[in-house]
Amino acid sequence: MKSRVSLPSWLALSVTALILLVLPRLIGTDYYLHIAIISLVFVILATSLDILVGYSGLLSLCHTAFFAFGAYAAALLFLHFQMSLWLTMFAGGVFAASIAWLLGLLVLSVRGHRFIITTVIFAEIGRLIAYNWTDLTQGQIGLSGIRPPVFDLPGLPRIDFSSREAYYYLALVVTTTCVTIIWRITHSPIGWRMLALRENEALAEASGVDTRRIATTAFVSSAFFAGLAGAVYAHYTGFVSPDLFYFTYTTTMLIMVFLGGKGTIIGPVMGAVLFTILPEALRVTANYRLMTFSAILLVLVVFAPEGLVGLFARIRRRFAGQGSVQDA
Repeated sequence: MKSRVSLPSWLALSVTALILLVLPRLIGTDYYLHIAIISLVFVILATSLDILVGYSGLLSLCHTAFFAFGAYAAALLFLHFQMSLWLTMFAGGVFAASIAWLLGLLVLSVRGHRFIITTVIFAEIGRLIAYNWTDLTQGQIGLSGIRPPVFDLPGLPRIDFSSREAYYYLALVVTTTCVTIIWRITHSPIGWRMLALRENEALAEASGVDTRRIATTAFVSSAFFAGLAGAVYAHYTGFVSPDLFYFTYTTTMLIMVFLGGKGTIIGPVMGAVLFTILPEALRVTANYRLMTFSAILLVLVVFAPEGLVGLFARIRRRFAGQGSVQDA
């Protein structure tokens, strides 16, 4: 079965692509470009977490650990071996995926609160390792001096990604590639088996689905993209520290997935962009920033429990229904 994209969807994608391509010219300042780059990193994180939470029904709270492991792997490879982002991205993803595979041997045999608690413990163990293994990670001081890549091939113009505009386009290409691959995974037979695992694991097993293998695939692939995002982040900020393991990053990713619309691709993308930009936009409210942000989240939880994607679908159905009544 092939997934077909409707004409309105193609038009929306085309307009979005055009806006993203000219965005640096529209927003201008380095500050807004910084927000745009961080938004793209969170798009990778949110969509990759959705492989687990939205498609497979596995509520993992250690996604930030895979992000941090990828960032540390990229930083160490650059600082000790001068590897470029092109290699450290892949290495960071593979390193995070390898850890996820090993962790999966232990935790994917359990479900529910035991699985959730185990992932929380793992994330904290990762933070403690980064904090205490000072010979390798420099502890709380962190690792600095990670530089953006330089594209320099014979016969082609030299591109230095140290400027924010150049790095924005780099992050845009990487993010678009990751989201496209994730879309292909979730709309493939593997993705359908993930949905079967989410809906009813016992029934899926009775139907011949190897649920342990599918859960492992979801866990490892999700970690790979998180580690890759960590490498992109490390080369952009030039600094990594144990703070990347903090639970606040995980809660942020979960907010992006659930309030964007889990089990979709566009939902986590919308959630990542909105909930990266919104806290910055609310800076104008000064002391009321946190309260205003919390109120917005509460309204969305109450009136859009299925996420922004579900809310927009409901609004579209309502208008379509009104149009049908008027035509009648």
